[in-house]
Amino acid sequence: MKIVLMGDMDTALGFKLAGVHETYAFDESSLETDRAKNKLKELIERGDVGIILITERLAERVGIPEVTFPIILQIPDKFGSIFGEEQLKEIVRKAIGVEIKR
Repeated sequence: MKIVLMGDMDTALGFKLAGVHETYAFDESSLETDRAKNKLKELIERGDVGIILITERLAERVGIPEVTFPIILQIPDKFGSIFGEEQLKEIVRKAIGVEIKR
């Protein structure tokens, strides 16, 4: 199963260097948003994609459909999380049952 990233150019480059199987970069234009929506739909329909990482800002623009597979994870981009640290801690606590403390 492949891990795929969708996000801005800098995030895509970083994940490509880290060894993610496929990366797709999109800017903030409306044409690129439509392109990202189509790419997300395509990735969901493919049988070889297991995890889709998508930056929070891109996910806000394209919308994330309710699917059980592949797993779609929203991640912060180079500007940080739009959800804030407390909400991220709560997501982690719900997902794995562990509270993160600094």
